[in-house]
Amino acid sequence: MSASSRIQPPELTRQGELAVSGAVLSSAPWALAGAAGAVTAGADMLAHLLAAQFAVGAPVSLGAVVFFAVAGGGALLRSRPGRALRWARRNPWRFAVVPGAACALVVFVLAVVLGGGVFGGAFSAAWHGAAAFGLTGVTGTAARSRARRTARP
Repeated sequence: MSASSRIQPPELTRQGELAVSGAVLSSAPWALAGAAGAVTAGADMLAHLLAAQFAVGAPVSLGAVVFFAVAGGGALLRSRPGRALRWARRNPWRFAVVPGAACALVVFVLAVVLGGGVFGGAFSAAWHGAAAFGLTGVTGTAARSRARRTARP
């Protein structure tokens, strides 16, 4: 029998995955994410006003999706080395849980505060969180496949 020359890292617990994801997000491009979220929310609010509808919750919720998706995707695309970032790039869908959950929490609180109710807020939070999760996961998957192509000789 021959032993594998590649050492497999130990599997992380769910708590470990959250800690590693948080560490990766600490190096996210927050200013860029904030600008992208603000521009998106402002443009959506302007579109609502042009359609003679006054809405605050929907544009700000959309801005939150863009904010967390840009933060999560930007953290994965950064060129800083580190074990946490390597784990997140190898597991983009597991990493994407944190930006998706954070977005869902922000949208839920926003919906309840603005009078959407608990059930309406839960529904809105679920699909906004799923959108942030999906956008972050797709970005991570694309970045991983791009890194594989550039690493080949």
